Amino acid sequence: MKKISKILSQYNIPPNSSAHLLRESSDNQVYVVGNRQKKILRLSKKLPIEDAVFEHDVYEHLSHYNFPVAKWNKTRDGKLYASVDKTDIAALFDFLEGYHVVIDKNHFPIKEQVFAAGKMLGSISKAGEKFVLSSPRSRTIFSELERAMVFQEIFEKDFEGGKIFIQQVKEVINLGHRHKSINGLIHNDYRPSNIFFKKESKISGVIDFDWSCIGPKIKDLALGALEWSFPDGCEKPNIAILDTFLDGYNSVSKIKYERNKELYFWIMFAALSDVATYFCDRIESPDVKKNISSSYMYKKYLFFSKL
Repeated sequence: MKKISKILSQYNIPPNSSAHLLRESSDNQVYVVGNRQKKILRLSKKLPIEDAVFEHDVYEHLSHYNFPVAKWNKTRDGKLYASVDKTDIAALFDFLEGYHVVIDKNHFPIKEQVFAAGKMLGSISKAGEKFVLSSPRSRTIFSELERAMVFQEIFEKDFEGGKIFIQQVKEVINLGHRHKSINGLIHNDYRPSNIFFKKESKISGVIDFDWSCIGPKIKDLALGALEWSFPDGCEKPNIAILDTFLDGYNSVSKIKYERNKELYFWIMFAALSDVATYFCDRIESPDVKKNISSSYMYKKYLFFSKL
């Protein structure tokens, strides 16, 4: 906790304030700071400084258009982020009230929630058309797939199904570069866990823009539609939910998308990118099951590859 105290001391927050770990991933540690006036502290393990600046610009842009995103807090010195060493960057946000929709093979969201989620993503896409890029961004939609290619030899040698997986990664990278899609600002990680609701269908917050970038709008739509309609453990998506998410998006987006081969490709792209993230983050872990087909996202990729 010494590191957290050093970070808090760079803000107008007493360094002895309570800090509880909310969640941890290969990218971030997220803490709830304080009791009454809560803040969210995110300690990024792999976020370059220029990417943090890009993310801040996204928050500022969406705040200008009154989107329900958390306020980004600056340090006492007016910096966008705090740091302890050269590798860790910390960002402080206002706390957002709300709850996440539980989606699993036994629980599906109601139609109003799905429509609202799709509509919010379409609204973000629309507002993103006026986003002015002021800072370079190293992350792209290809970043996670390219990570897999770095470990090509390990995947092909040590993973069951690794050779086929690498071939599939190469294929979607090539097709992704060749696809003529309309680009813009995308969230790039639009999952139910990153959306807060109040009441049944009122969205109170959208979080985690650390993977946001400039990329094909349809890729953002594809991941969102997949995540809201195809829970882990299911053998197939709920098409009615997928269509409802699509309807919500199209209700505000200038560009109207259909459930067709193009959307299916970008769903496959998004799913395979997630597979790459999952295994690359754990490639040296002795506990990981080195079987590509064990991944839920890979099973979803395979389902859409047959359509």
